[in-house]
Amino acid sequence: MSVSSRWIARVVAAALFAGAPFLFTSSCDLCGNEKLAEYPSPDGTLKVVVFQRSCGATTDFSTQASIVRARAEMPWGSGNLFVADTSHGDAPSGAGGGPELRVRWIDDRTVELSRHARARVSKSEEAVVEVRARYVTFE
Repeated sequence: MSVSSRWIARVVAAALFAGAPFLFTSSCDLCGNEKLAEYPSPDGTLKVVVFQRSCGATTDFSTQASIVRARAEMPWGSGNLFVADTSHGDAPSGAGGGPELRVRWIDDRTVELSRHARARVSKSEEAVVEVRARYVTFE
């Protein structure tokens, strides 16, 4: 190997080594969230944030929901309460490209989420923080 080839190999190795921490952090997340709606709890301490999440051309848009404190910012990760997609078009798309999600607070600590019967659900938690969730479907 010539001197210039060894120098190039060292530069490439150094660049890869310097960039390695970036490659293994969550900041390299290829997914993006777009807020669709917020629903504050009746007492104003919490809210449900409904958002579209897209993780690239090879995945469906998903509709997700998170329970957060009233003053919290938009969630950057996956929804902590609910996640669904259209199951490759079996369910109709809503505003963000994923299935429609309807949210209604029953009381300060109970929320009802309604989704299309043919939406493919990958997460539907019974409770998050101190909020219980009820799920119903529609056609």
